Amino acid sequence: VLSMACGSTDDSTDSSAAVVPVGEVDEALSEVSRTMFADRTFTAEDYVSAGWKRSKQFDDISTVPEATEVYFGFFNARDIELRIYASHDSAVSAGADAAAANIDESNTWAARPGAGRGTTQFDAFTVAGNTVILCEFSIDVCVALATDVGG
Repeated sequence: VLSMACGSTDDSTDSSAAVVPVGEVDEALSEVSRTMFADRTFTAEDYVSAGWKRSKQFDDISTVPEATEVYFGFFNARDIELRIYASHDSAVSAGADAAAANIDESNTWAARPGAGRGTTQFDAFTVAGNTVILCEFSIDVCVALATDVGG
């Protein structure tokens, strides 16, 4: 079971403070997950305004528990899936669980001998307010997008 680590952001004027995550989703996922902006609510348009390029909205999101909207797009030349939830609590509980499972499935698929890359494989995620951002390759891309949208 995933649980959010407690933490707080530094309110000093240090410009690096904005990219310091609130906490890890789970110690076992510390290299690939972060939580940020627990008190904020974001829309897909907020992410578009921050530079995320929306490509597709998924109509059938029944496989993403509690999500209200799911989108695929790009940020900094990387694949990004954006999952929007009704609240931060829902994003942390159901959203982080689903994201962790998605990362595990991607890594299992990638480890198969001779397996081709037919779909995007996400290697990291960030819970930012009421959203879960799944990122290709690196947690740094997730954190950069969350920081851009959260200000």
